[in-house]
Amino acid sequence: MRTHISVTSALLATLLLLGNAPATAAPSKSTVTKLTFNSKTVEGKKFSSKVLLGKKPSVLWFWAPWCAICHNESVNMIEAEKIYGERVNFVGVGALGAPAELREFVADTGTSSFVNLDDSKGKIWNRFGVVIQPTLVFINAKGKITRHIGPSDNELLISKLDKLIAS
Repeated sequence: MRTHISVTSALLATLLLLGNAPATAAPSKSTVTKLTFNSKTVEGKKFSSKVLLGKKPSVLWFWAPWCAICHNESVNMIEAEKIYGERVNFVGVGALGAPAELREFVADTGTSSFVNLDDSKGKIWNRFGVVIQPTLVFINAKGKITRHIGPSDNELLISKLDKLIAS
């Protein structure tokens, strides 16, 4: 089943990348709707996205517990959160696995330094149009959304965060 999900995700991502879907969207009523949601963390605590709105920029990191690339990127996410954590909200959004697998990923990768959401039902992934992991969604303090689909390295992440803070 995971192979089927991975192949489907890869095909959808290819279609998205080849299609005319914008990588950047101006803030609108639908953007604000995307940014307002309730969820639970991988630890089962309640989470409201309202804590992310209007104060400082945010990064949503969409990952899957079995994704080797996501495991590798976790090191960059931890390092970025150490450097930018006072100026940027970091939120992981785990899906495509059972809640126990999501908790295990966070424990194994050491990403508990920032909030990680249990999106095992895929509602947040769907809300943001995420079709492949990893995906990074950058939201500036005004609500403008940009994204990076697919693997990223530390250099790309730092560059995107510097632009996010400046916007």
